Amino acid sequence: MIRQAAVIGAGLMGTGIARHLASQGADVIVADSSPEQLVAAKAVPENQPLRFTKDLADLSDRDFVIEAVFEDLAVKRDLLARVAEIVSADCVIASNTSSLLIRDMSGAVTYPNRFIGVHYNNPADFNPVVEIIASAQSDESIASAIHHWMNQAGKLAIRCADTPCFILNRQSLPYINAAARCLDIATPGQIDEIATSKLGVGLGPFAVMNLVGLNVMAAASRNLAVLGEGYAPAPQLQAQREPWGISPGPANKAVVSEVVKRLRGAMIFPGRDILEQGLCSRDDLHEICIQALGYEKSSAEWLEILTPGVRDELIRIYLDSCR
Repeated sequence: MIRQAAVIGAGLMGTGIARHLASQGADVIVADSSPEQLVAAKAVPENQPLRFTKDLADLSDRDFVIEAVFEDLAVKRDLLARVAEIVSADCVIASNTSSLLIRDMSGAVTYPNRFIGVHYNNPADFNPVVEIIASAQSDESIASAIHHWMNQAGKLAIRCADTPCFILNRQSLPYINAAARCLDIATPGQIDEIATSKLGVGLGPFAVMNLVGLNVMAAASRNLAVLGEGYAPAPQLQAQREPWGISPGPANKAVVSEVVKRLRGAMIFPGRDILEQGLCSRDDLHEICIQALGYEKSSAEWLEILTPGVRDELIRIYLDSCR
């Protein structure tokens, strides 16, 4: 289905998406308005199969265009409107947004039935999960076709509702914000060590923040706040400008216990919310937790394993730490 593709945004996410599309035999153009960004992207050896341009007019023959620019609704709407004027009416247009609503962008696109969310996760060419989001205006056959194509292209494609931050960020960001709030009792290095040794995650939360980018994490957290209690952004993350220093150091038992309880509660709280609202299937939530987030056990599994009393107590501890 995807033969002539374009990715708008030559940063790490955009070029990662482009490499994945190219690996599946698509002819891929990467567009960016910044000459400096294009020069930097061209210099990366892994990007050699890609073509680059600063002129959106070069995308006129594409059958699939996905934007991967900064999470700003006005910027994305303006860009999508310009793209829709350039490409054919048959071209599928997608957004890689991680936190904005697809329905809030679809009005900028002529023939909004061909507009969907296709949310790759960082690093885009290696992370297995891609979320496929259709709005009420999206053509279901297009969303289904892209879902099928992504599964055939080596991705675990997940269908999810058009809800703030979709499923992956809705599941992961409370945990990230809980880690930032734990700075009131521990250091980033201590918290990462506790998370990897006691919770069984593959990478500590502060290492994840550094990898994804603090500005991306902070913006996504702000967008999630509309969901209410338990989803407010952590002030510590919002204030941080430089990558976290993650120096190892021992923590006493009381600190370890408190951090474990807060982080575990932050993992199961959104999982319960997602499943109760039917935003995705139990099995898809499980796969996101295991394959994309690196959890030892998914939030769905913990909700099944823990007794209701323990589960509710962990969620209470987490919510108290948010206040």
